[in-house]
Amino acid sequence: MASHAPLTPPVEHELCSHELANEENNLTPTPSSYKHASSKQVSRGTSPTAPELADEVYRSPQSTSKEPESTENRLRPAADVINRIIWDAKFDSDDYIIGYEDRFNGRLETSLGSWKKDLTDEEFIPQHRIIYIKRKLGEEIVWDKRRRTDKIFYSGNSAYSWLTFLT
Repeated sequence: MASHAPLTPPVEHELCSHELANEENNLTPTPSSYKHASSKQVSRGTSPTAPELADEVYRSPQSTSKEPESTENRLRPAADVINRIIWDAKFDSDDYIIGYEDRFNGRLETSLGSWKKDLTDEEFIPQHRIIYIKRKLGEEIVWDKRRRTDKIFYSGNSAYSWLTFLT
């Protein structure tokens, strides 16, 4: 059997001339320039701003985008209004018409009962093309994307007109 030498801690050695030049110029760190394993920063010489620069490297980038818009005046999407009209017992889906923008034929209307929500249907119309939803009787518009009115959930600008009794 071969005998093994006992493990001893490494002895710190003096830096060679090329390692000294590297440490002074601080161009590229070498393994010997990492003398202190507990330190996260590479030695940057005697610069007084060295810790500040090192901190900048490790910080996560701050977002430059704007803050999101306030949700107080947000208009509920057409899908929410359609689902409420379909599933809420207070509303009859046969009494409503959807006005939408067709790419080729311009503005068109269809009844809510014949509206195709499934992506696989040939007659499928995307939700973002819906302009308004109105009642058949009285022609009252209950949801309008352009005017931001919603008389089903009272979202968008309708919230302000609904709460006018408070003033």
